[in-house]
Amino acid sequence: MKNRNILLAIFCCALASCSFNKVPPSDIYTILPDFGKSSSSTTVKKKNRPVIKLAPIRASRAFTGTDMVYVTTQYEQNSYAYSRWSDAPVTLLPLLFQTALEATGSFWAVISPPSAAKADFLLESTLTDFSHHVHDGNISEGIISIRFYLINAATKTVIATREFRSQVPSSTPNAGDGATALNQAADTVAHDLAAWLKGMQL
Repeated sequence: MKNRNILLAIFCCALASCSFNKVPPSDIYTILPDFGKSSSSTTVKKKNRPVIKLAPIRASRAFTGTDMVYVTTQYEQNSYAYSRWSDAPVTLLPLLFQTALEATGSFWAVISPPSAAKADFLLESTLTDFSHHVHDGNISEGIISIRFYLINAATKTVIATREFRSQVPSSTPNAGDGATALNQAADTVAHDLAAWLKGMQL
């Protein structure tokens, strides 16, 4: 009977310990376009301008989920335990690119992957990096690297291709500042992409 009471006491203590050691909630971050900046630079669209469609972004598994990835060495990728994206980067980034392209006024319409509408051009892309690089203790930066392929929808031929890379230092090597740096880096790529396509005068 004595041993039974001891086991019962241990079991109750274990339950009490579990109730106090709850897993902390995750911090959720997103990627947002600067709508104010985009709307102020929007020009009048003309119906004779082409329609461009954004194809789904190709990427490795690390960027097709909601994990927030950080890198400490060249060949090592890890995920923050209590921080994540509101959606996969390959899902969040197209809105950023779409907003930047619409702001140029170079296209009659910029349509997203689910649309059944026909387009004059297709913009495919491959995301090779979208992570928080942490090195030398307190030094870190958000890095995005993505290659775009501009395709003539009628002929199915590649007209042009270009890789964009942006890296923005983060003030501290934590997930929150990493998310801020990645947002700024992605915004730079979005505007560089828009400037590139506008300069092509499609």
